[in-house]
Amino acid sequence: MLVAWKGQHMNSLISKPWFLAVLALTLMVGTQVGAYVMYRDQLFPQKKDVLVIKREDPSPIEWSFSSDDLEMLKMELDNRIAKVAEEEAKLASYEARLKSDREEINHIKTEVERMRETLLKDVVAVEEWEKKNLKTLADTYSKLDGPATVSIFNELDDATVAKILKFMKPDTIGEILQEMALQDGGKEALIKRAAKLSNMLRLSKE
Repeated sequence: MLVAWKGQHMNSLISKPWFLAVLALTLMVGTQVGAYVMYRDQLFPQKKDVLVIKREDPSPIEWSFSSDDLEMLKMELDNRIAKVAEEEAKLASYEARLKSDREEINHIKTEVERMRETLLKDVVAVEEWEKKNLKTLADTYSKLDGPATVSIFNELDDATVAKILKFMKPDTIGEILQEMALQDGGKEALIKRAAKLSNMLRLSKE
């Protein structure tokens, strides 16, 4: 009889709207609580422990040099710098002397080349094909007197005169050069030409 009453009473509650609302709210809350419990770790993951390494403060550097040692090092460095400066000064002086010597050598080379060119101008070379005609002219002029020969030679260039003189006898050459030097009262230009012809005869070659 008690069971029947409970059944009737339960049926009566189920038929009431407010009971159904309370039951639905209870089920919903229970479902949400259960879901929260089941998925709590995924929704709110716990922070993992992070390994933190704390760096120790560096120890101060301990210098093993005393002030005397530093002073000695400074003196040694200064001495080395002074030696380097001294060597650089010697090198600069050597380079200056070398430059001066090179300039002097170049000057000497230029002067020697100039003298060589001057000497080459005075060198008379007689070609084989010239010999016959030069000998003929030498014989012809040798028969003339000194003033006449010198007058003719004044119209010829030095190289041609030297070639003709080359085929004359030494005595004849001496008379002609003497006449040339004394002509017109011994003009300086004629004296220099006589000296030049003498030098060209000395340097002449066949």
